[in-house]
Amino acid sequence: MEDLSPTHNVSGPDDSQPAVESGSIHVIENYLRRMRSGDRLAAAEFLDRYGSRIRRRIRGKLGPQMRRLFDSMDILSTLTRKVDLYVMSGQFNALNEAHLWGMLMRMADHALLHKARVFRQLRSVEGEDSAFARELAARLRSAEKRTEGGVEIEIDRCLRVLPDTTDRRILSLWLAGESHAAIAEQVQLTVVTVRKRWERIKDHLKERLQPA
Repeated sequence: MEDLSPTHNVSGPDDSQPAVESGSIHVIENYLRRMRSGDRLAAAEFLDRYGSRIRRRIRGKLGPQMRRLFDSMDILSTLTRKVDLYVMSGQFNALNEAHLWGMLMRMADHALLHKARVFRQLRSVEGEDSAFARELAARLRSAEKRTEGGVEIEIDRCLRVLPDTTDRRILSLWLAGESHAAIAEQVQLTVVTVRKRWERIKDHLKERLQPA
């Protein structure tokens, strides 16, 4: 999970935070109290009420290429799941309105950067893995449009279908753009072994990627 501790002065809003609606301060404070107490309904109500404001901020971060892959609603769905998880687990600790908006924007930034890295890596793959990368990218884009789980849940499914923890680590590192040599060093295997395991991983995933 992202670090929810304040990274700036939380005594009041700064220029990076969305403007506050007149009369909304007490409403937000009420949401904060409820969310800190573990009220998941409060989190859902807050994000429904202020979702358009968050989406406007996110849209400003999306360049033309990224808009073709996912839009601000995709990121908002990811953010909604993360906030719900924090509230449910009792880890939601926003101190005040400024801290809350800062936390939400950092979570949106992290979600955006994660998705951008995955798609950028898949687009950059060349050689014998290129066809596999295109197929996986297409599946991730489809999942993002089809379900609230989107990219993150589909990647999680791909990881869970691999029975071995080392194989899951290899896939994660590959999605992060690591070379076979770098992966071998991190998982403490030879490059030859990593290449063999990678072929097995692709076979597992190709089966998983077949239409149901």
